[in-house]
Formats: sequence, C-alpha cells, structure tokens
Amino acid sequence: MKNLRIRPATQDDAENIFQVHKHSVENLCTADYDADQIAMWLDGRSPETYRAAIDAGNLWLACNDRLQGFIEIDGHEVSKLFIRGDAAGQGIGALLLNEALQRIEAAGHSKAYLEATRTAEKFYASFGFRKVGEGTFSRGNSPVRLEIIKMERAL
Repeated sequence: MKNLRIRPATQDDAENIFQVHKHSVENLCTADYDADQIAMWLDGRSPETYRAAIDAGNLWLACNDRLQGFIEIDGHEVSKLFIRGDAAGQGIGALLLNEALQRIEAAGHSKAYLEATRTAEKFYASFGFRKVGEGTFSRGNSPVRLEIIKMERAL
C-alpha cells in the first residue's frame, strides 16, 4: 500500500481507531460470526476503549492518507490487530504484526501470545503461531460468546 507508515498512536487518534475496529469487525468477520456475536463484540466500545493503551505506548497505527489498521500489545500478548475491511489483504496486518513482535522481543520476552478469532487463525499461523488452546470471549454480562483460538510462537 502506497506511503504506508507505522507510528505510535496518540490520544487524537482514538476516534479513528474505534472506527477502524468497528469497520474491520463488521466487514471481515461476518462469515465466521453471526449478527448477535458481531453486536456483542462491539457493544460498549468507544474511543475511550483505546486511551489506556495509547497512554502506555502500546498501540501503533498503519497510516497513509487515513488510518488503515492498528495493533496493540500488552506484555507478551498481541491483544488487538484490526485492519479496515477495505484494506485487508494488502500486507498491512503483516507490517503491524512484525512491528509488535519486534517490540515484544525487544522487551525481553521469549514468546508471543494471542487469542485469534476464527477469521484470523490462518493469518497468525502463517507467521508461525501455533494453537495452544481454545476458549470463548464475551463482553459484560452477555450470554453471547465468540469462539477464540489461543496461539503462541517463540521469538
């Protein structure tokens, strides 16, 4: 993708990060999750959702003329990786994931962990992540659950 650069997120980016997260889930995950699961996934999210990670310096953006995707880490975990639905498949996720893995390794961790959606499992496997378990994800008191795949890889 032309003129793409990776940069740390700032508080001014929170609204755009939220919009990319929403666009990604609503456009890339509907083949693997139903409408109730998508609604639960996004329920309660807002620009405020990302502010602590931004303050901690744990969230990076892939931008050109607009925000195309973002990645968040927490210790040795890749906690979020989302690409705009119309920007998927152009190598943006790979650039962001490589950035996160370099930062996790530079922080002294010997492995990286993540919880993948069914939508993203093959993507992460192509980067050497292997399945180490399964689980579910839910927000708040919702009875709706998303199936997730727990994955890790050595650094």
